[in-house]
Amino acid sequence: MGKKKRGHYCRQCGRTRPNEKFSGKGHRQHICKDCKRKGKQVNRPQVDNYDRELNKLNKAVRNGLILYTRRSSFFLFEYQKQRYVTRDDFESEIFWYNPSSTKRFQLEDSLLPSQPLLEVLFKNFYEVMECGFIVDYDDFYLEEECLDIPKNRRLHLEVIASIKNLER
Repeated sequence: MGKKKRGHYCRQCGRTRPNEKFSGKGHRQHICKDCKRKGKQVNRPQVDNYDRELNKLNKAVRNGLILYTRRSSFFLFEYQKQRYVTRDDFESEIFWYNPSSTKRFQLEDSLLPSQPLLEVLFKNFYEVMECGFIVDYDDFYLEEECLDIPKNRRLHLEVIASIKNLER
């Protein structure tokens, strides 16, 4: 078994220091008394926010499906129990699918293409591709009932039908 380190880690100087070298706030902030006295600042909050956002999006973006049409291809995914569509090059806008509206596809302003979002979408796209959750537009049109799509991804069938109605 490995030896357990005693003390606390300081984010500023990167050392593991004894607990006595930290004040009450220092334990919470992970900054030792010496670094606090010197006034060292660390630029980790941006990295922490990026990691936090990436982790949140990894949990929230799910149930992806790739749709190939004659003209282009789309990536359909679920985020916070809403369905979204974007082109599979991820350079276009992200559209929210609203089944209750007359204009079914609305431009989504809250999901702006940020670096963490693009990273998560790329990762999910390739996972979906590896698993084979791909629907060809022509196959959907001919054999809607016979498609081999898992139950949790069947919610995208309504979106595909709406895309089909748009292209007619």
